[in-house]
Amino acid sequence: MAGMFLVQSCSTKAKAGPNGGDLVALDAEKGSAEVVANADTGEVMIHTWTEDLKSPLPIESKPLTLGSEQNSVRLDPHPTPSDPPGFCSRFYGRADWVRGGGVHHGWMSRAGGEAQRQHFDWNRCWKAGVAHGQMWSEMGGHSPGMRQGGHGGMRHE
Repeated sequence: MAGMFLVQSCSTKAKAGPNGGDLVALDAEKGSAEVVANADTGEVMIHTWTEDLKSPLPIESKPLTLGSEQNSVRLDPHPTPSDPPGFCSRFYGRADWVRGGGVHHGWMSRAGGEAQRQHFDWNRCWKAGVAHGQMWSEMGGHSPGMRQGGHGGMRHE
């Protein structure tokens, strides 16, 4: 199932996600992807939400790719307990190029879907990543003991 992401307005009137992050419309699923980033650790998380932004929207449990210019990171599915089998509403990854919070323009696609990159501005995701620090600890062993693997994916040390 090929999905497509559409860019939401980057104006100051654009809504923030439930965690305060940047929103990108999920066209095929009629919902939104919320991007939240941690400039200190290089961690990135995407949550998928229903159109009204009130409930998680599990999508096909396949990696997403997030990038800026030539850099990219694979965000692997990390299902929440309420996600049905084969679906996921939370995706996670980490990359050194995200550290420092200097990224302002980016793109998102289904992993391997380079031709369908959807561009957006990284505006709110940095502040949201700090404000919701507990979300990084919820990833358990996936943050401190992980290192970037091939194509920006994660592997255990």
